Amino acid sequence: MEVATRKPLDVAQVSELSDYQPVVGTSPRGWLEVRISVTSTSLAQACTTALAVASAATGAEAIACEVMTERESSDRRGFLPGQRTAPAAWA
Repeated sequence: MEVATRKPLDVAQVSELSDYQPVVGTSPRGWLEVRISVTSTSLAQACTTALAVASAATGAEAIACEVMTERESSDRRGFLPGQRTAPAAWA
């Protein structure tokens, strides 16, 4: 999730993110990027949750959202298919 701010974010100081295993950084375009893990029943629900959480946590408008299943996220990080089976989505 990218939000329309370049202001750094200290996740330890943001209670809205504490339940979502947050990782923050800077996107290739220089925006604040927040990666969180949400449990959901669909990618649409994961995106809606991620938009709400990231906006509340940063006070900035969300400008991009990439959502994928946990399996896809794991595969992209080099895990073999089938190693993880928890029904969660990354946003």
